[in-house]
Amino acid sequence: MTRTVSFIPFLVGPGGERVWGLGPQDTAIDLRPESRVRPADMAYSPRRTSHKTVAGLSDWQKNKVVRYIDENIDGCIRVQELGDQVRLSASRFSKGFKVSFGRSPYDYVLSRRVDAAKYLISSTDEPLSQIAQACGLSDQAHLSKVFKRLVGVTPLKWRRLSAGKCTTQHTPASWRRFGSADVHASASA
Repeated sequence: MTRTVSFIPFLVGPGGERVWGLGPQDTAIDLRPESRVRPADMAYSPRRTSHKTVAGLSDWQKNKVVRYIDENIDGCIRVQELGDQVRLSASRFSKGFKVSFGRSPYDYVLSRRVDAAKYLISSTDEPLSQIAQACGLSDQAHLSKVFKRLVGVTPLKWRRLSAGKCTTQHTPASWRRFGSADVHASASA
């Protein structure tokens, strides 16, 4: 039985080097003797695998988002709102945020809520339920659960350990308004 083979030219690679194929079942013959390419791996036009690189947020975007989160820590913060602050879609913002901060927007906001709670717990004598509300958490149980998971100790133990050690050096001004308002409210009562 005689077999007829027709060679089909393929173009592959970024340089456009010519490769000759035999057919779908046979191994292709490359002009370079060291390489063997299967026709299933080739295309009739140059193909490049695109590995999309996701860029992070610019400095002004990071600063604006962090400021927005700190100023609105007591309320509901949605990814769409954060994206709107820097003129990005929620999806694009989430990807860029993860590149820039190394974690998702949700994880970052939750850690900032816990940081605000740490500040308020150590600087005021307010009940944990009010601190939870001031930090945007639903109730004291939610605060305790998240606090213990992220910090490693309960809020009450944190209060006892940090008694008299409160510093406002790295505390955002928006958090200080909670502490001072609560202190003045409890002092006048």
